[in-house]
Parts: sequence; C-alpha cells; structure tokens
Amino acid sequence: MNARFRYALDPILLTRQWSLNALLVELGECNEKIALEEKNLALLKEKVNTAYAEWQALSNVAQVVSVQRFAMHNNYIGDLLTQVKKLELHIEQQNKERDELIEKVVAAQRAVEAVEQHRDEMKARFVKLRLSGDFKIADDQWNTIQAGMVSNGS
Repeated sequence: MNARFRYALDPILLTRQWSLNALLVELGECNEKIALEEKNLALLKEKVNTAYAEWQALSNVAQVVSVQRFAMHNNYIGDLLTQVKKLELHIEQQNKERDELIEKVVAAQRAVEAVEQHRDEMKARFVKLRLSGDFKIADDQWNTIQAGMVSNGS
C-alpha cells in the first residue's frame, strides 16, 4: 500500500490564492497611485507657498501694483488652492478605496488560511490513519510469524 496524500480541495485553495494575489497586486497599484498623488500634492503646495511668498514680496515693495497684476496673482493663488483642495479630496477617496481593498485582502487571506488549515488537518489525519494501518499490518505479520513458529515447534 503506497498511498499518497491527495487533497481534494487543492483547486479551491489555488483559486483562493490566485484571488488573494490579484488583490495584492491591486493594492500595490493603489498604493503607487496614492504615493504619486501625494507627491503631486506636495509639489502643488510648494507652488502655493511660492505664490504667497511672491505676494508678500510685492506687498513689501513700496511700488504701485496694477489692478490687473493684483487680480492675476490673486486668481493664480485661488486656482492653486482649488487644485490643492480637489487633490486632497481625491487622495482621501483613494485612501478610502485602499482601506476597502485592505479589508478584501484580509478576508481573502483568511479564506486561504482556512483551506490551508483544513488541508493540514486532513494530512495529519491521513498520516495517522496510514501509520495506524501500517502498525496493524506489521502486527498481523508478527502474529502470523509467531503462529508459524509455534506450529513448527520453535
């Protein structure tokens, strides 16, 4: 008897592992997008700070600033602040989506672990039954040998 352990639910385990791997790839891509957006946000905030510094420099100089230049600079700063707000909201939404994705990853990981645990339990049961059967065969052989020795007068 040369039986080998075969786990009937291996296809399910593989399917769950593939699903987990796909979610992990998606999570990695999501994290990359968020990192890029945060980098863009930092650059945008740097532009805002530069624009404010230029505004301060204009107001400190004892010169007359035209209404057109004032309006243009004011509009530029306003536009930058609007972009910052939109980007912050977009990043916030991406973070929520990432959190939802993390929950899916955790659930998928638990599903994989559940099947792996079941497989390990079934393998342990198989080994136990196999050893029990092997011991029974050995015991039967021993009894047969002993019976043969008794009948031969040894």
